[in-house]
Amino acid sequence: MVDEKHDFKDGVCTLLITEFSKKDAGIYEVILKDERGKDNSKLKLMEAAFTDLITELCRKIALSATDLKIQSTAEGIRLYSFVNYYLEDLRVSWSHNEVKIKYTERVKTGVTGNQIWLQINEPTPNDKGKYILELFDGKTTHTKMVDLSGKAFDDAFADFQRLKTAAVADKNRARVLGGLPDVVTIQEGKALNLTCSIWGNPVPEISWLKNEKLLKADDNVILKYESGKQACFTIAAVSTIDSGRYSLVVKNQYGTETSDFTISVFIPEEGVEIPQLDYSKGDKKKKA
Repeated sequence: MVDEKHDFKDGVCTLLITEFSKKDAGIYEVILKDERGKDNSKLKLMEAAFTDLITELCRKIALSATDLKIQSTAEGIRLYSFVNYYLEDLRVSWSHNEVKIKYTERVKTGVTGNQIWLQINEPTPNDKGKYILELFDGKTTHTKMVDLSGKAFDDAFADFQRLKTAAVADKNRARVLGGLPDVVTIQEGKALNLTCSIWGNPVPEISWLKNEKLLKADDNVILKYESGKQACFTIAAVSTIDSGRYSLVVKNQYGTETSDFTISVFIPEEGVEIPQLDYSKGDKKKKA
């Protein structure tokens, strides 16, 4: 077994099998040899012997379980305990006020890594009370209890509401999804068309700035906002006075985001490029 860890110390040979599971059932043989000869020994790790070993492993895992903790999430309240290692043979169940919990889309249990958890989505006062985590090793049931009532529930519920509000705001806040370049270098007299996608719920308001001043549309500068999803910036025929730093500002009740870009116009027949002005530098996108 070249993939496992072997050790030979003080006359004792050991084999460490990490992440032990049912696939490791079988017959194990150790072979020792030197110039005088060789010897071997076999261990039948199957059927009852394997079941007893799994039970003992589950017992030690259950004993390693930490006290139940309460954690608020954007979806609700989570109760959890950590174990040193988790085996599927360890049977996990939960009870609420001494009644076995029937799992639903709102109340569900699971294991992530070494964390055993119970998730209570959109909690209500009916979810207050004592929760017990039961870990059955095959012979004995080991329990952990936490009281989710009084101040413990009130604090967890308040944190849940705060996190939920923040998650909704982050999901729905106004933002520029992309499409605007950092820099546009263009020949005088050419047409410039830029388009970018907008997101936000409710639909964001938008405005365009040039050198930090509000930019208004005219016959040459055409600004469009289509279906609350796409912003279009067009200059029918650019000239040197169009060089500068531009910004698209999108805003709704959940926040504001600004996307900056620079336009540099050059005159080809003179071989002269209009230098980009050194406006204050910053991130292409800025949130507020």
